[in-house]
Amino acid sequence: MNRSLTRQILRAARQTPASAEPFRHLVEVDLVFSEAAFASAPEPWSPGAGFVEVMGGVWLRDNADATQTAVVAGVGPKELPAADGGLWTEEEVWTVTSADPDVFAYLDDKPHRVTWALGRPDVKIVRESYATHPQAAVDAYWEGFHRKWRFLPELREDGRYAVTLGCAPNDSWEHGPWPLARACGRLMGALGGRATVRKTVNPDAHRWVVPECVTRMGSVPVG
Repeated sequence: MNRSLTRQILRAARQTPASAEPFRHLVEVDLVFSEAAFASAPEPWSPGAGFVEVMGGVWLRDNADATQTAVVAGVGPKELPAADGGLWTEEEVWTVTSADPDVFAYLDDKPHRVTWALGRPDVKIVRESYATHPQAAVDAYWEGFHRKWRFLPELREDGRYAVTLGCAPNDSWEHGPWPLARACGRLMGALGGRATVRKTVNPDAHRWVVPECVTRMGSVPVG
């Protein structure tokens, strides 16, 4: 498997046209992992119908009464310590409802800033323990996976987990096909599954901006 995959990657790299922009032409590998590799992964949790996941552990819903409701998991004491007049020592899950869009302005970047709404009479906040919440188990599993593999896979519609790694043959010193082959071989050997190699063109490439799939490839531990 690894030898065949390496040959496919090297063949695609050799077919890549030369370019002054090193990240214009890429070789990408879609890895779809075996179901057995994630048999112990907890089921993804959702607050319910109508909620859209903004980022990991953060959801937002538009309500019929022109308000919005956000659910933010893992709000901790470092964000707003004891601002409610009590000792706040454990992480929590907050469900926040408000008609003010500014309350939710940072959900896709700094979601813990929903704590700024604490004490406002026009904002409804429900606080739960994070330690006993279903999302805590989900977070713990994927934090452990990320510590080991330095990336998080995507959950596909068919229920399989996958990731795309890439290389830039025109920047082969650091981001070339051999590092890609080693990273893919390491993941396939450990997690199983299937791999598909393809050549892509990035028309917006810039020599100082490394594509995400290439950065991800470089982060996979191969030692």
